[in-house]
This record gives sequence, structure tokens and C-alpha cells, in this order.
Amino acid sequence: MSLVITPNNKQALSAKQQLQLLALPSTKRIRLLKTLGRYERKLARQRIRAQTTLTGTKFAPRANGKKGKMLKRMGKTLEPYVKATNRLELKHKNALTGRVAALQQQGGSEKMTAARMARIHGKPDYKAPCTRSQAKALSAEGYKVRKTKGKGYRRATIKEIMASLNHGKATLILSKLRGEKSRNSWSIPVKARPFLGDTPQNVQAQLARILNNLNKRG
Repeated sequence: MSLVITPNNKQALSAKQQLQLLALPSTKRIRLLKTLGRYERKLARQRIRAQTTLTGTKFAPRANGKKGKMLKRMGKTLEPYVKATNRLELKHKNALTGRVAALQQQGGSEKMTAARMARIHGKPDYKAPCTRSQAKALSAEGYKVRKTKGKGYRRATIKEIMASLNHGKATLILSKLRGEKSRNSWSIPVKARPFLGDTPQNVQAQLARILNNLNKRG
């Protein structure tokens, strides 16, 4: 994911400023665009800290309901690059980080495999006790146990589920209750959380300010 800005005559710079921009030596033009890139990076980092999008709305929450700040590393690795002295690219050094950032920026779906899940989160300990989140999910799906008195079954409490099942059994039972088939890969929907970008008006205004400062310094 990258932010690309190419100064041209479609931008709302004055005729004088456009001529000044064209007349700049390549070293100054590169410096101008790098400064603009650092400004845009600062805005992106501010949005991540505030957990807001380009329009000021809050980031879409995680699908699993977990709290905590999102995209915390996305702003740290952003770097401004200038191509051919007239094109600014604000992007991530690492290509994989860039792909993750693009998915968060635009939304979409991410392919997940059991092997990749294990690399990210570690291999599950199936003999470990059932987690509370598993127990709550089982309870919500209507998991039952035999009645202590009389015949039939009753819905199990979260406490009972945690005391009687380990992680592996809870996973298996939950899959069966949900009617899920064993699979090697699956797609995870990702909601858009646009944090990188700017309005043309703001870019133009900032570009004009940087150009004026360059001219003052000479």
C-alpha cells in the first residue's frame, strides 16, 4: 500500500508557484517531496493513534470482538520515496507489511491456512483446559450434559464446560455443533480501515507552504 503524489498543473497551485516548482533544481524538488511525505506520514500516524479513518470515523471493530488498538505497526515502517524527482511514494519498506496495510486500508478477505495460523499463533495445546471463550461459544450453540437427576439432558453452564473439556475436545465439539467441515484453508473478511491518504486540497495547501519555505531559505 502506498500513497502516490505527483505535483502537476491539475493541483490548485498558483501559476507562479507552478513555475517555481518546475524551476526547482532536482535536489530541492526531492527535498520538497520528502518533506511532504514526512508530513503525510505524520497524519497517518496520528490517525492510527486516534484509531480514526481519513473521514474522522472510528476504525471498524475487530470481527472477534477483542479490544485494543489496531494497526499499531503500520505507521512505524512508512517511508517517503521520491521517484524521478517528481513523484512521491509513501510506502512500507517490507513488501509483506505493505500487503497487510493495503488489506486494512481497502478491506477485502485474507486467505488463512492451518499452517499459517500455527506460525502466527503457535501450535495449539489441545490437551490444555478449555478456554472461557470456547465455553461461551459452546454454551451459545446449546451444548448439553446429562441431568444429574432423571433422564434427558440440560444446557451446560460455562463453568461445567471449562471443568469437563480440554481445548481439543471443545474445538471438535464446537465445529460439529456449527456444522463446520474440516478444511485446510479459509477466508477471513477484513473491514476497511483507511488511515493513509489525504484530500487534494490539503496536499496542495501543504505543498504551497513547503514551497514558500524553500524559497525563503533560498
